[in-house]
Amino acid sequence: MKGGAGYAGGARRVAMATAVVVALLVLGVALDQGLLGRAGSATRGWVSGVRAGAPSSAAPTGAGASPVSPAPSATTTAPALDVPAAPRIVADHLTFGAPRKAETAAYAARHYGTRTSRLRPTMIVLHYSESDTYSSVRSLFEADLPNRGEEPGTCAHFVVDQDGTIHELVPPTLVCRHTVGLNHVAIGIEFVQSSRGHDPRWATQQVLARRAQAAAGVALVEHLQRRFAISDDKVIGHAMANQANEFRDLEGWRNDHVDWQAPEVGAFRRLLTQAP
Repeated sequence: MKGGAGYAGGARRVAMATAVVVALLVLGVALDQGLLGRAGSATRGWVSGVRAGAPSSAAPTGAGASPVSPAPSATTTAPALDVPAAPRIVADHLTFGAPRKAETAAYAARHYGTRTSRLRPTMIVLHYSESDTYSSVRSLFEADLPNRGEEPGTCAHFVVDQDGTIHELVPPTLVCRHTVGLNHVAIGIEFVQSSRGHDPRWATQQVLARRAQAAAGVALVEHLQRRFAISDDKVIGHAMANQANEFRDLEGWRNDHVDWQAPEVGAFRRLLTQAP
């Protein structure tokens, strides 16, 4: 009987061992499936760098809802660019004869105390057009319509189109009305871009991400900096105008524009260091 008991005990031990192995195999499969499930969820939770559930410009938040962009970060990065050594500038000058020069000189006298249409630039102000075509931007500036009840109309010295074409609308030695408080010292550059209902910083970030347009803008600014001895810290955004040391307006006017804020200007200045 001792031999029989030993055999039975051995059989039970084999059965238990087999059960343990099977249990471990089942557990392993469950764990593997669980891990794979979690990994799959994590992978599906990110699409093109945007976390699932976070607002995305590619996915409406509800029926008929407008796309919502992620909130811009506190800092902005821009891609490395192949910046040309010299910009190609296309002259497409506005009508800026004696009447508009007289309007400009009168405006300068009222706001800056200097009756002249001549400009000796010490700053550059960046803008975006709130329009997606160069032709619409030029048409607005050509019209010379009163703005805020005063002549001359608004304008910019240069417009950088989305394909990288740089248009010179006004020579940078003439005052052009583009930034309250700084028109008497600053060159104005418009980048063709509309906000399309998004945060203003989103619009500027589209410009920085568009390689042809950003590279052309950097080349243009570098060219103007060399020509007029303008330092990087004097390249500012329209949203930064009120804080500039050079800001002046005898009528007490202030800027209410929010295009080209400090984080995006910081990214643009970093791009200037890449220029040849």
